[in-house]
Amino acid sequence: MNNKPKAIVFFDLDGTLLTSDIQVADSTVAALDKLRANHIIPIMATGRSAFEVKHIMHRTGIDSIVGMNGQSVIYQGKSIFTNNIDPQIIDRMLEFSRSHTGIPLAFYNDHLMRISQSGEAAKKFYDYLKQAIPQVDDKIHHHKPIQMLLLLCENGEQIYQDFFPELTFIRNTPYCVDIFNTGGSKAFGIDKLLQNANLYGIPTYAFGDGLNDIEMFKMVDHPIAMANAVAPLKELAQLITADNNHDGIAKGLQQLGLI
Repeated sequence: MNNKPKAIVFFDLDGTLLTSDIQVADSTVAALDKLRANHIIPIMATGRSAFEVKHIMHRTGIDSIVGMNGQSVIYQGKSIFTNNIDPQIIDRMLEFSRSHTGIPLAFYNDHLMRISQSGEAAKKFYDYLKQAIPQVDDKIHHHKPIQMLLLLCENGEQIYQDFFPELTFIRNTPYCVDIFNTGGSKAFGIDKLLQNANLYGIPTYAFGDGLNDIEMFKMVDHPIAMANAVAPLKELAQLITADNNHDGIAKGLQQLGLI
């Protein structure tokens, strides 16, 4: 590419870039190819880590990601920002779960996933994602940086918010709650990307469907909601495209005149 791109488009994954069966539609792959041909950069902006979406990045040809709700940023294959959780806070979380709720935790960075204990909660969540259950290791944070935790539960997260004000809790699926440093969000990660890659001043677009996309929608120039998006996100959208199972990405990009 010569100089700076014409625009940047950020894509949420689950419920947005991915269909309900966790696949990338052929129409989406073709649309992303056209974006790049038009000198526009596609970037993932997701609650997931780069480690767990390597196959999606390969399928789409996308090499940049604002991962773990903005806690890690990779641009053109190179890490340019991480926001690690203090290991002492993680120790407190583990002890709180053991003594108060029994809810297991998952640990994430750009290179690995681990869980604090196996069981039905872990099985439900990773079956939902169509992923293998990670290894059990509740000491991983003592020797590896961790940027995001998950509470593997269908409810019961409210009690944690009072005891851990230094953390943000966002329910991202029916079976898990994302946890990261307070102040973090997809918008936070996008700002770090624009700053570190010297991309300020370029028109920005974002496609999303969930509550963890709200901050991103407020930040970008052009927010686009999927038809399957939650109501609060649709209220912020400039455009509502078709749903994630009916070529919503390709149709939205066409309506915007980007492809």
